[in-house]
Amino acid sequence: MANIEEDITFLPTRLNRETTVYGGMTVTEFAITAVIGFVIGLVSGLLLWIFTGFWLLIPAFAFLLCIGAVIIGKNIVAKIKRGKPEAYLNRLIELMLDNLLSGGRFIDREGFWAIRRQRGK
Repeated sequence: MANIEEDITFLPTRLNRETTVYGGMTVTEFAITAVIGFVIGLVSGLLLWIFTGFWLLIPAFAFLLCIGAVIIGKNIVAKIKRGKPEAYLNRLIELMLDNLLSGGRFIDREGFWAIRRQRGK
């Protein structure tokens, strides 16, 4: 009996994609949106606690703005991702963080890209 390797006849295109969790957002996008809402709620709760003296405003605002950011953020994320490749938003976030932290991890090139061969001189 010959040792023949069998290949998969088809390879699903969605096999290695990050799964969608809520409103078209992936786990990473959901977590980033939730953390942003939580931090904004935490800061506003702390400010209100300083002015009112009622400490329960801190967790209440953090929780409510976390939920609000996710509910509103799903529409914003969907608008940004519309018509773009799968990992577009993840790469955009990585690029923005890299530029913010001046890491120099990515190669930036501005200019015209051509996919045709050019005639020799």
